[in-house]
Amino acid sequence: MRDVAASWTRLRAEDGEVIDTEIAEAIVSDLAGLVSSARRQNQSVYCWVA
Repeated sequence: MRDVAASWTRLRAEDGEVIDTEIAEAIVSDLAGLVSSARRQNQSVYCWVA
């Protein structure tokens, strides 16, 4: 998760948006947990970021 969060913060920084890496890691980890839970229940997750 740490690598994904770091990559996300770099991509957002290219657009001028600063995201703290610790916060990004928490968001990515929470999202992964949500997806994992949904998959266990045979559900889908749709995530859109603006």
